Amino acid sequence: MPTDPAAAPETNSAAAHAKAAALGRSALIACALAVLAMAMWSGNWVVVRAARTDIPPLGLNFWRWVVAALVLLPFAGAAAWRDLPAARRHWRVMLGLGASGAAVFHSMINIGLRSTEVINALLLNLALPVIIIVMAWAVFRDRVSRRQGIGIAISLAGGVVLVSRGELAALARLQFNTGDLWILCALVVWGVYSLLLKRRPAAIGGLSLLFYMSVIGVALMAPAYAWETLVAGRAVSLTPSNAASVAYTGVVASVLAFLCYNAALARIGPNATAFFLLLMPVFGSALAIAFLGERLFLYHLVAFATVLAGILLATWRIARE
Repeated sequence: MPTDPAAAPETNSAAAHAKAAALGRSALIACALAVLAMAMWSGNWVVVRAARTDIPPLGLNFWRWVVAALVLLPFAGAAAWRDLPAARRHWRVMLGLGASGAAVFHSMINIGLRSTEVINALLLNLALPVIIIVMAWAVFRDRVSRRQGIGIAISLAGGVVLVSRGELAALARLQFNTGDLWILCALVVWGVYSLLLKRRPAAIGGLSLLFYMSVIGVALMAPAYAWETLVAGRAVSLTPSNAASVAYTGVVASVLAFLCYNAALARIGPNATAFFLLLMPVFGSALAIAFLGERLFLYHLVAFATVLAGILLATWRIARE
């Protein structure tokens, strides 16, 4: 049966529209996953800060990834065994992901939050998207569009409003300590993780990847945890509050948040995903209001609206592509 030539353009056009719609849905899903990850990670900072006097930092990170590995084992064990040949072939990338994303970054955050004030940590965290974008440009030559640059500036302005509590003069009174240095170094490590994640082996699924990261994190943290417990004499006490803190960091902040973040980054790349990290100060303030009894002020609403506007401006084209 002969084919109608006139029907070919219509068919191609329909296919193109369907493909564009599918890509748009994928981008919107990625944005939603990134927002969820930021909310869960913001909760983790609150939990770590609250537990700083009860749980030593290295012990908290060690048990965090033990819990994550145990939770993932029933769901990812078979897939991880199947993906083992690919993991062996790409062992350098896998080791780098486990070291940067599990062992080193979170240990540094736990140590930093023991001595730094929350406002300082939030202010430093605002630099993370810029760090990731600069590193992505240096390694992959990923470019930042004018729209994205303006979005960064707007979101950073909102973050400054938040951490200064609406009084810019408060920024001049900030004092930084060694905890701030730990946080800043941790942000660079997270930039390394985000770039390595772009090179993750395609043959390894999301659950397998996170399971491998958890196991690698436990293996790398074991000597440090042993030193902290046996030499420094700072053991983790088994109390209901400590168990709840470890459970949150292991299940919510490790398994659920990482699955959301990794899936978002795989869909829209490190540059676009980095913008959503600017939401963490907003979520952190909201959680402090909800759980620490802090009051809601006008500057909270102004900061949230400004950060959200910057993110929407920077990612609007991505969501439509």
